[in-house]
Parts: sequence; structure tokens; C-alpha cells
Amino acid sequence: MYPAELASFPYLSSATSAANSFKPHYQVAPDDFLFQYNESNNLLVPQATSSYYQQQVAHLVHEAGLLPFGNKSNSDESDDYQQHSLAEERRKRRMISNRESARRSRMRKQKQLSELWAQVVHLRSANRQLLDQLNHVIRDCDRVLRDNSDLRDEQARLQKQLEELPVAVENTEEGNVMGPST
Repeated sequence: MYPAELASFPYLSSATSAANSFKPHYQVAPDDFLFQYNESNNLLVPQATSSYYQQQVAHLVHEAGLLPFGNKSNSDESDDYQQHSLAEERRKRRMISNRESARRSRMRKQKQLSELWAQVVHLRSANRQLLDQLNHVIRDCDRVLRDNSDLRDEQARLQKQLEELPVAVENTEEGNVMGPST
């Protein structure tokens, strides 16, 4: 911890006023105070040279809840840091999750598009086959209609011949009855 990190504490009295109000029965030098005050009565933490003083300062600051940057305690700052890191971690996980979800969505869309194109190719092929079959059936139908028409014409011609035939047969029968003239 650095001395500059401590904020001012105007509610604490200065060292001189504390020394005057509590008269010790022993002599204390102004350098011996652990916490000293500047001319504007702001708390100063000395730059301790020995590890003993550094430990005492750290212990007292920790017990008093004095932290750098204002009124936050170590646990509050730690909690803020943890919350920030947890929020950052959640944001990163969400970002990764969103990327993965978007990738899966693109893959799903691409798969659906491929399936639709395969279906288009299959349906076009089936349509072509059905059109070929339809054309074949239409040609067969036209041929059957022509054949049917030809057969009707032939039937009509044969019917007419048949109708003419009895007249010729009757004539030949009459000739037989009369017999040959020889």
C-alpha cells in the first residue's frame, strides 16, 4: 500500500491536538507517532522503513477499514473486482455462446438450403419425366384417335359394300333361278 493511496480523514484530530488533550506521563517524540497529520489536518501515513512499522501500518489500516480510493473496504473492492470479473466472464461466455449459436444457425440454414436445392433438382427431374410421359400418352392418344377414325372410315366403307352386296347377290340368285339360257 502506498502512502498516497489513503484519503484524508477530517474527522480524526491532529496529532498535536491529541497530544495536548491526552498528556502522557512519558515523553513522545513527534516522529514516533504511527499516523501523522499535515498542516491541513489530513492523515498522513509515513513511509515506514522497517518491516515492523510496515506490518503495524498494514494491520491498523486493515482493522480500521481504511482503504485507498475512498470509503471502500478490501472486501468491497474485492467484491467489486470479482463482480466485474464475473460479469466480464459472463459477457465473454455469452459472446462465445452467441457466436456458436450463430454458427449453428448458419449451418442449419445452409443445410436447409441444400436440402431445398436437392428437392428442386428432384422435383424438376420428376416434372421432366411426367412431361415426357404426358407427351408419350398424348402421342399415343392421337395415334389411337387416328386409328379409330381410320377404322370408322373402313367400317363405313365395308358397311356400304355390304349393303351393295345383297343387291348383287339377289341379282345372281335371280339369274340362277332363270337358269342359263343355254
